[in-house]
Amino acid sequence: MVKEIIIAVVFIIAAIAISAWYKSSQKSKGNIIDRPRDFAEYAEIFTIRPVTDQEFFDAVNRSGIKSIYPGMKISGNTGTMYLEVGSYFKAKISHKEQTDEHSVYRFEFISWSSKHGTPEHDIEMNAVETRVEKIFLDLDPNAQVSTVKNEIKTKRSLI
Repeated sequence: MVKEIIIAVVFIIAAIAISAWYKSSQKSKGNIIDRPRDFAEYAEIFTIRPVTDQEFFDAVNRSGIKSIYPGMKISGNTGTMYLEVGSYFKAKISHKEQTDEHSVYRFEFISWSSKHGTPEHDIEMNAVETRVEKIFLDLDPNAQVSTVKNEIKTKRSLI
């Protein structure tokens, strides 16, 4: 019995260490940044120079966003683009406003699987959000970003 407990503790420590190492390596490569624990509950609003649909589409293609997670599906159009990774998470980029002075886009996660009240695939979600930020910085190095809390309903499990 003691032997099994020791083995279980060793596996838990190893899993935590591997997760910390992976997260650290993703940060050092610039694939993710430090974010608050509840980052998925916030939308980011990007205000950039006026861009055409083709410029936006080309920036998304240049970003390599599909390489973040094998099997990521991108659907929709330049008005509303969905980024989906199976049942793990789904996000969308919506083109909200276009004037002669600026373009406004909104990025938000619209669903995700959670474990103990937090996103189960938070590193991958962080990587997607970081890549989206880079798309808008590619389009306009002077992009302005603001965040807004989404009105979401979550089911929190005690187990």
